[in-house]
Amino acid sequence: MSRHLCYGCGKIITNSDDGGAPVSQMERIFFIDRTIQERGGVNVREIAATFEVSERQAKRDIEYLRYRLGAPVEWSAPKRQYIYNAPWDGLKFASEKSLFALAFFRAILDRYSYIPVLSEELIDELKRKIGARYASIAEHVRYELPDLQPISNDISYRICRSLLEQHNLRITYRDAHDVESERTIVPLRLINYAGKWYCAAYDSLSGKLRVFAIARIKEAYEAEPTHFSLPGDDEIERFLSSSYGIFKGDPVGTATLRFRNGAARAIRDQIWHPDQVLTIPDNAGDEYTVDLSLPVHDWTELLGRALRCGADCEVLGPQEFRERWKEEIRKMSVLANYSTNQA
Repeated sequence: MSRHLCYGCGKIITNSDDGGAPVSQMERIFFIDRTIQERGGVNVREIAATFEVSERQAKRDIEYLRYRLGAPVEWSAPKRQYIYNAPWDGLKFASEKSLFALAFFRAILDRYSYIPVLSEELIDELKRKIGARYASIAEHVRYELPDLQPISNDISYRICRSLLEQHNLRITYRDAHDVESERTIVPLRLINYAGKWYCAAYDSLSGKLRVFAIARIKEAYEAEPTHFSLPGDDEIERFLSSSYGIFKGDPVGTATLRFRNGAARAIRDQIWHPDQVLTIPDNAGDEYTVDLSLPVHDWTELLGRALRCGADCEVLGPQEFRERWKEEIRKMSVLANYSTNQA
C-alpha cells in the first residue's frame, strides 16, 4: 500500500491496487466521477473490469470519493448503480485533462534540455501518478526544436540553488570568442530563448547585469558570501525586455524584411518582437508578400533569421543592414562556386 498526493484535489490518496496493469487511484476516481456525470451512474463491476482491480478495491474508491472528497455518492437500488444525489463539481478542475497535461509534461521530460534540472525520482513519481493508460499519450508526443542546446544538469542545479538561497556562485565561463574567465555571479533569472538556456545575473567582474549562456559555464560552485548591491525586480525586467532577442541592449535601428510565398504565410502567425509591424506592400501583385518591420538590437541575429528563409526573404533596410545581407549572400555564392570547381 502506498500514499501519495492527489494532483488537483490536493489530498492524500491511499493506493492499494491488487494486481493488473499499474494504474493510479487518481485515474479511477476521475473515471468514476466522469461516468456518473455523463451517464448518471456506475457500478463496481464496471470499475473493476475497466482497471483490472478487484470489486473490493472499486468499492474503496467509491468510499474515498464519498467520505474523503465529499461527493454526494449513494447507491440507487432501482438503477443498481452508484449515483450522485445532488449536483457536484468537486473535480471540475482536476479532471481527465489533468492527466493529459501530465502526460505532455512527461513527453517534455524525454528531452531533458527543456527542463534545466531533473531527477529520476520525479520521473518515476510522474509515471506513477499518470497511470499506464494515460502515460501512453507521452509515447505519441514529440517535442522537436532544431536549436535545442544541452546543458549540464549539475550546473543548472547549482544555479537553481543559488536562486533559491541568494548565494554567490563562482563560475568558469567561456565566452563567444572562446576566452575563458573566472568570475563571481549572483543568479537572478533563468531564461530559455530559442532552445537555449541563459542565466541573467549580477556580474561582479563588470559590476553590471549580464546574461550568461549556461552551456558555456564549465564549472560552478558556491562562493564565499559577498554582499553586492543587487538591482530590483523592475530593473531586471527592463534589462531583459529592452532588446530584440531578449538580451542585447538598446535598439540600433529598425529593420524591414520582405517575405514571399511560404515564408510570408508563416510570418503572419509569428511574433519576432512585441513592437513589430506587418504590412502588405502596394506593389505585391499576385504574389503573396508581407513586409515585417521591427526594432533591432543586434544585426547578426536578425541576419541569421533572414538567411534561414533563403530566397523567400529580402532585407529592404536600413541600407547598412541590407549591405550586410548582400555581402553574406556574395560570400555564399563564392563558396558555392569554389565547391563546384573543386568537384
